[in-house]
Amino acid sequence: MEIVLKILTLVLLVGVYILYYANIHGIVKLLSDNNKFKKISYVLAAINIAMQVYIDVAPVPRQVGSVISRMSELLIIITVFVSQRTHFLKTVYVTLLYFSVETCTGASINLSANLAVPADYQLLSGKVVYFVYNLMFYFVLTRFVVQRKDDLKLSLDFVDKKTYLFILVYAEFLSALMSFLSVAFRKHIDIDTVFYYIRIFVIPICILSFFIITMLMMNSMSKFYYKRSAELLDKQLDMQAKYYEKINEMTMDIRKFRHDYKNHMHCLKSLLDSKKVEDAREYLDSISSNPTMHKASFKSGNAIADAILNDKAAIAAQENFRLNFSGVISENVSAFDICTILSNALDNSIEACRRLKSAEERYIDVNCVLKNDMQMICISNPSDTDDPDLKTSKANKNDHGFGLYNIRKAVDALDGTVNISQTSPVFVLDVMFKVKMAETA
Repeated sequence: MEIVLKILTLVLLVGVYILYYANIHGIVKLLSDNNKFKKISYVLAAINIAMQVYIDVAPVPRQVGSVISRMSELLIIITVFVSQRTHFLKTVYVTLLYFSVETCTGASINLSANLAVPADYQLLSGKVVYFVYNLMFYFVLTRFVVQRKDDLKLSLDFVDKKTYLFILVYAEFLSALMSFLSVAFRKHIDIDTVFYYIRIFVIPICILSFFIITMLMMNSMSKFYYKRSAELLDKQLDMQAKYYEKINEMTMDIRKFRHDYKNHMHCLKSLLDSKKVEDAREYLDSISSNPTMHKASFKSGNAIADAILNDKAAIAAQENFRLNFSGVISENVSAFDICTILSNALDNSIEACRRLKSAEERYIDVNCVLKNDMQMICISNPSDTDDPDLKTSKANKNDHGFGLYNIRKAVDALDGTVNISQTSPVFVLDVMFKVKMAETA
């Protein structure tokens, strides 16, 4: 029976370490790239697990076993980082926080279980607790958290750094406290009534602490979400105001032109009557060159889209590149949705054009197709980056870098798709979604 218990304990130990790697790598992958676990990572993981099994089975001196155990976290960090390459700080943070949370939660459950489990089975029950905890974490991570990868990634990118530091330090403190209590309990150190009451109160303190930390993180993410929503609504209202300003400006220009129309006609008639044909042609050319005759005005079929296109075309003209538009945008696409999709996409394209050298050709092409109830929008521009994350190049990361995220959110809500077919030398964004047709009476 004793041999069976030892074998089962070792199997659970190996299972726990495999889940460590799977969970930590999965979290880092969620927050950074889509890299797979590399072959060298498997080798390092196997070495680490073998070392842990060795110190658990062989009569290793306590000091040696302690050193090997402390090296374990470092080896896990290196193993996961080898597969990520460019996110060392995230790997370190996730690993330390994961072990702190796991120690606090697992130790709390284990201490409670040990009150009822016989002494001979307490080592095995501890391994069962940690295995089940890590297995449940893996299940939640792969089944639920992955589905909200984009939300989680962007939200966490903008949580205050002091909050991250506080969470890690606090979790490490609780982890150290729970580890001490677990060792004291296992070695039957007699701390009498004081130790008993500490053990009674530490468990609810841990649970309450992680509840507070979770609420703190959720509050930061909610604050971020509502701030972004308010900014988007402000942008939409600004676009609508600019659109009506453009309409008013064009109306005034037409009125001015009408006012002068009779005088122009009299002048032309006089030149032609005098057989001054060349002078008449020059006069016509001067009328044609009037800025009023050449002001760009997009006619997409959607008033808000027209306002956005006119506004971005004016910005492009000021910076010596052009914005080309062709096609139709349904008038049934809501102002909020078209503002989110088109404004953010064009802002990203303008930023990409700004990064290019002045000698290079800079342009933005917008091609739209409306077929039945499907709206397709293709936006392309020259690009000098093949970064899959499309990070903003602006200095203030907290106020920028949301464009593609906002587009995906809006299109997902419309049951559509967002596809980036290429990023360099030309960036091509394809958006397709179903238009909700207006109800007819």
